[in-house]
Amino acid sequence: MAEMASDLEIRKKGLSILFKTLGEVDALRFLSLITYEKRDYLKIQDELFAGMTVEEIYKKAKEHFEKK
Repeated sequence: MAEMASDLEIRKKGLSILFKTLGEVDALRFLSLITYEKRDYLKIQDELFAGMTVEEIYKKAKEHFEKK
C-alpha cells in the first residue's frame, strides 16, 4: 500500500504546480482569491521582487505577458 503524503508535501506539490502552470503573478492572484486572510500586498511585492532591479522586474513582466 502506498504511503500517504503529509500536509506539508501536498502543499509543496500544489504550490509548485500552481506556479509552474499559472506563473508567479497569477498564482499569487489565485491564492488571494481563495483565501480570506488579510494580506499586506506591498510586503508580498517587496519580498517577491527583493534584490531585483527595475530592469529585471520589467524583463520578467514582459516575458510573462508574452507567454499569454
